[in-house]
Amino acid sequence: MRTSVTGLCAACVLLGGCSAERVAPPPPPPVHWASLQARPVADAAADAAVVSAKERALPGLYLSALASGGFAQLGGLFDEDAHFASPGMDDAHGRAQVLEAHQALFGAFENRTVTLSRGWRTPGEQTIEWTMTGTQAHDWKGVAATQKNVAFEGLTLLWTKDDGSITDVHVYVDVAVVKAQLGVGPKELLALPPASPARGSPQVFEPMPASVYDEKANVAVVKLALDALENINESAYVGTMAADVEVYMQARAEPARGEAGAKAYFKSMHKAIGQFDTTLVNAWGVERFSIVEYSIGGEQLGPIEWIPPQRDRVVRFQVVDVCEIHEGKIARIWRFQNLDQIATGGR
Repeated sequence: MRTSVTGLCAACVLLGGCSAERVAPPPPPPVHWASLQARPVADAAADAAVVSAKERALPGLYLSALASGGFAQLGGLFDEDAHFASPGMDDAHGRAQVLEAHQALFGAFENRTVTLSRGWRTPGEQTIEWTMTGTQAHDWKGVAATQKNVAFEGLTLLWTKDDGSITDVHVYVDVAVVKAQLGVGPKELLALPPASPARGSPQVFEPMPASVYDEKANVAVVKLALDALENINESAYVGTMAADVEVYMQARAEPARGEAGAKAYFKSMHKAIGQFDTTLVNAWGVERFSIVEYSIGGEQLGPIEWIPPQRDRVVRFQVVDVCEIHEGKIARIWRFQNLDQIATGGR
């Protein structure tokens, strides 16, 4: 497995206490998913492990702004030189372009509501899981306006500054799942039920001292799984999983479960992709969770989920896994990806 950072960022101390590593935002423009280069992690000694009050407020403000008419509340949240990335879309640089990218991704849906379900907070980065509902009132990604209602889950990675501004945002939406709700997606997804917004207060997790959770060790477990996946070591891959592991994806109504599910995923990936490669982009440890952002690439040999094979096609797609670790094993994975990006050239 290749790593595009010089170290793994495992935030592993109490907020407001001692120092912790922070993953720096992506390199300056031009940047595209397929060409991300290694970038340094900020010096831990130079960074205070403190999340400012303004940073703590950002997830709520960001999601509220996504629901605002014309995204009127969104512009003021971004740094002037902010960066945007979402699998299947071109990167955007600068506040105006980042707003345009959000408009392209979400603006076709009116009467939007956005509900936060869970959040993972570290100094300088926050990961938020959410559900959006709305009505497709305008054309979207080649689909003419249907006036149909949608409800789908997504994940956003936010890099923040102490002044409460966002410097970088990575947005994960499974476009094929949304298209299926509009009646035009892959036939394999047409029967999927819409997502249900979370009820009650959202869960928010923050780094803990090593005496409570060994967050660096938790990140290492997930890194070991990615290494085994790339190196075609099925026993090592399955060995990182709990016997009753569950893997949740937006494109599946039920999670894959247990050793059989882990083996089936491993075999399907290597049957579908030759010269298999994984590249780690970012990783964090937060309490009992490890969050990893990475890409999978290679030569497509067979179907990848609903994507049919195509001769001599080289594919690369981005993934975020939110992994829950119990007793040194991966017990649950919530996987966020957009395989529709393969149809757009793997950006």
